[in-house]
Amino acid sequence: MGRSQWIAVAAVSVLLLLTYWGCPVRPPEMEEGFKRGPLESTGLESLIRAARSELTPAEIATLSDLESRLEKQELPENRRPLLEQLAGEWYRAGHPAISGIYAKEIAEDENTEDAWSITATTFNICLKQADADDKTRQFCASQAEQAYQAAISLDPKDADNRINLAVSYTDFPPRDNPMKGILLLRELEQQYPENPRVYTTLAQLAIKTNQWEKAAERLEKAVELAPDNPDAVCNLARVYETLNRTDEAAPLAARCEELVK
Repeated sequence: MGRSQWIAVAAVSVLLLLTYWGCPVRPPEMEEGFKRGPLESTGLESLIRAARSELTPAEIATLSDLESRLEKQELPENRRPLLEQLAGEWYRAGHPAISGIYAKEIAEDENTEDAWSITATTFNICLKQADADDKTRQFCASQAEQAYQAAISLDPKDADNRINLAVSYTDFPPRDNPMKGILLLRELEQQYPENPRVYTTLAQLAIKTNQWEKAAERLEKAVELAPDNPDAVCNLARVYETLNRTDEAAPLAARCEELVK
């Protein structure tokens, strides 16, 4: 094969790869998770097998019917309502890991920021389940990471998915980088200095480790940026009470009651 033929083949290969993977390009700072590859050590069938013993007969009948109907559908528009029902039924049954798998199939078809964000949030709920085993949490962590990154790539300017990704890292820290979530949040503080949610999230992490003074500092900044944000106001009142700063806590507690009515 001549040089010109090799060049032609290479050009076609590049075009095929671009067509297959599509756009948009992921933000460079979010590429690391994809390079690491999938971390999950379980999947839909094994999760369902493990979950069936915890289901009621009525739940088993409903889910079996939906799964049977889904298998008979090939068109995306016919599969979508069944996938939504399966995601909802598994979530209500207390199995967000399985719910997230069906949500992911919807997101892969829609490829919208909202669909990927919902998928990621569903898997992130799995990470917060106290009774989830390590394999399931590892699976959910990997899926949440990839879904948040997909959402970020579709809307790079939105800070919320970046914050949620950082929180997922704190809920299930990568073994090779246990501080990854906190470090990412600190980066976001530099990137989004006017976003109150960055500060309320950092404050929640400080509260978890009993760093009350640091939590107060973060929440004070959040209240300064968003005086009517109940997450900032109510949590700052609680932190002041813990620190015995009662004179400062009282007006904030009153303001909190007004905001949550």
